[in-house]
Amino acid sequence: MSKVKFRLFAATLVLASVFVLGATQKEAGACIDVITPAYNPATGECREFATPCSVPKGWIKVASCPA
Repeated sequence: MSKVKFRLFAATLVLASVFVLGATQKEAGACIDVITPAYNPATGECREFATPCSVPKGWIKVASCPA
């Protein structure tokens, strides 16, 4: 499995876990190191962040950014 596919798979698992548990990593007091792509609807920018907790407020977490 390539690194990119693995990171996307890991990010999907993290986001699914957050949804199932009903809490964000910030509320849980921990944030794992997993590359998290996010999209800024105000500017159209898409970029990757080091952790899900690093995504700024107002940005939308996505599966991947366009190439």
